[in-house]
Amino acid sequence: MVTTPMNIRVLIYMNPLVFNRISKKFLPEKDSGFLYTKQLIESLPTNWRFTVLVPKGMPTDFFGDSHIIEYIEYDYSTSIHQNRYHFNRNIISKAFPYTKDIDVIINNQPEVTANLRVFFRIQRREDPLIINIYHWIDCKESAKFASDLSGFIFRQVEGFNRADINLFHNEHALRLFRESAKENELSLKPIKTGFFHPQPTEFGVKPIKLSDKKIILFNHRLNNTTGWKEVIEICEKIRKERDDFVLWVTDENTIVKDWQEQSTDRDWIITQSIPFENYGYLLKSSHFSVCNVKGYATWNMSMLDSLHYGTPVLAQNTPLMKQLGADITDDLESSMREYIENPKKPIGQYILETTNNFDYATWVYKTILDRVGKLTTTPKKYDLVKEYIDNTTKKDFANHFWQFHANSNWQKIRWKLLSEGFIDDINSAETIYNKPNVKFSKTTQPYQKTLL
Repeated sequence: MVTTPMNIRVLIYMNPLVFNRISKKFLPEKDSGFLYTKQLIESLPTNWRFTVLVPKGMPTDFFGDSHIIEYIEYDYSTSIHQNRYHFNRNIISKAFPYTKDIDVIINNQPEVTANLRVFFRIQRREDPLIINIYHWIDCKESAKFASDLSGFIFRQVEGFNRADINLFHNEHALRLFRESAKENELSLKPIKTGFFHPQPTEFGVKPIKLSDKKIILFNHRLNNTTGWKEVIEICEKIRKERDDFVLWVTDENTIVKDWQEQSTDRDWIITQSIPFENYGYLLKSSHFSVCNVKGYATWNMSMLDSLHYGTPVLAQNTPLMKQLGADITDDLESSMREYIENPKKPIGQYILETTNNFDYATWVYKTILDRVGKLTTTPKKYDLVKEYIDNTTKKDFANHFWQFHANSNWQKIRWKLLSEGFIDDINSAETIYNKPNVKFSKTTQPYQKTLL
């Protein structure tokens, strides 16, 4: 394992999915991409600095305080569709003047990879490492349940070909991607791939008042892929025979509310989102959860959350659901009846796919060292730059040695400096270099910056 403690600067481009449909407020605690990014940052070295492009109104404590994190407000759309095409160069340009360095881009929206690559290459004359994360695959399997989101595979392939490495949930997801590219006659370059495996989220377990009846939990988004209507219809049938349960839906979708208002006998449906600090209490207090995904799926964090808090999950009989530890069934209605009839069933040992999980830090360190090692000559003015370093900013270097802000050798110089132990003070938004072994006190107070 590569252990060189280089001070790395990371840009994270997000893909927000979950907004309140009325207020348009972003809900990061309900968004699997943001929950995974929170896990990811916590797992990475504390001598890395992170700049995250976040939706407006994002709480600045969401990603914790163990790392130095700068929040940049970015004009993401509330439409998943539009975000696959949207790219605001003006915000990114203001956020990253030449006085700042970026070594790595963790990109949760592969469709904008080319935009990011061109921006840094043209404006900055740099090629930061780009790690693409494929949370969703545009393929015929996903189109069956969300046809309005399909038709972007050419952007996903373009992103694949312009990245340094592309991460998928598992071999199944990668296979779907390759098949979709082939079916659309799109060529894939021999770019490296890897796998990322989101883990359950540690929610708060502060008690709240819950129903005294058995809670059937449906903690999934209400869209065509999750099969929520069938779950409600099954509960409606069972409810005619017994009234000792409620169905708790955590997505406050107006469709369900409208449905409830059509009849006074649907008071057994609770449509309520729970705050982060209390959600773990609901998870562990539920009698069981239901995951009714039948077709396309490559991972399911909501299901893992239930299992993590000791609540069994009934799910359709698919390889993924079985792999993640659900109680699979070919007859959801009969199984739900059985679960309601009996005491809460203990969960078995659920297995998370942690083998072959991508090691971000090792890959980043190794890739940078490999590129430095492949330099055929020492970058021009490198030795002069080394001698000039004494708590020196990137701006100082540019003004002293080049008289203009963009030099095509700079990234090579930076990575060679880092590989030789020179220190980048990551407390500073603007890059500041010191000689090896210089000590500085790392602060962990997150930054907030608004750029509109």
